This record gives sequence, C-alpha cells and structure tokens, in this order.
Amino acid sequence: MLQQIVLHTPWFVWGILLLCIVMGVKQLRDQRQSRLRLMAVPAIWTAFGLWGVASAFGLQASMLAAWALGLGLVVMALRQVPWPRGVSFNEDSGQFHVPGSWGPMAMIMTIFMAKYLVGVSLALVPQLAHETVFGLGVSALYGALSGLFIARAINVLRHGSSAPARLSVA
Repeated sequence: MLQQIVLHTPWFVWGILLLCIVMGVKQLRDQRQSRLRLMAVPAIWTAFGLWGVASAFGLQASMLAAWALGLGLVVMALRQVPWPRGVSFNEDSGQFHVPGSWGPMAMIMTIFMAKYLVGVSLALVPQLAHETVFGLGVSALYGALSGLFIARAINVLRHGSSAPARLSVA
C-alpha cells in the first residue's frame, strides 16, 4: 500500500519536498538576516498553513478559529523561551546574525510531512474532510506549526537587539 501511495503522489509534491529540503539545509549555516527577511519567512509558512486548511476543509470559521488558536498558543508559549540561542544584532548593518540550526529543518519537514499525511488521509478516506474533530485537529496543528516560525522570528527580533524595532524605507 505504501508503494501505491508513493506512486500516486503528484509529481509537484516531490518538487515541494526538494524545495523544503533546500530551505532547511540553508538554515544549517549561520545567516545574516534583515528584519524584513525575518518576517517574510514566517509569513510564507503562515500562508502555507492557511492554504492547507482552506484546501482541505474550505474557509470554515471553525477551522480558521482552530488554526488561529493553535498559532496563538504556540506563539504565547514560546515568547519567553530564548530560542534560537546565540542571536546578535549589528546596529551598523541593521542585520541579525542567526546561528545555523537543525531546528528550522525539523520545523519545515514537520510541516511537509503533516501536509503530506493529511493529503494521503483525505485521498484514502475523503469523508474525513467532513469530520469536524479531524478538521479541527488538523487546523490547530497547521496553526501551531505556523506559530513556531512566528515565535522564532519574534524571539530573534526581541532577543537579538537591544534597539527598538523600526522600519526604514531606505
């Protein structure tokens, strides 16, 4: 059965997996990031999570609320965690030094696997899309995973600089 699942997986899914691996591998190296880049990554993964909810269950208020709850709980829970460690801010360049880590790779692959497993589950048992408990659980999971990226960015912005966050047009 596993072979059938893999064989019937659309080709673009493997492209997405490759992109996820490349993105994760890049996070293994130390990086210098601007505030804008720090905010862009969570925005992308948040949009991916919302797309996952909408594509699986439609734009139902209860599913979106579960997604938002999952996101909010993770962000609140991780606000006080000094994660990632070793972040510094260069006032002159306006960039953050973020040490390389396996954490983002793990987060990216968890998102991919969750989305893949939900897709397979819905392909095998389509009526799951109409099961409220399944939908709420998956939506909350997608929100929580998006929340990991948001919390990490907030922590970098907060712990990486003693200077207040400010946006510049230059």
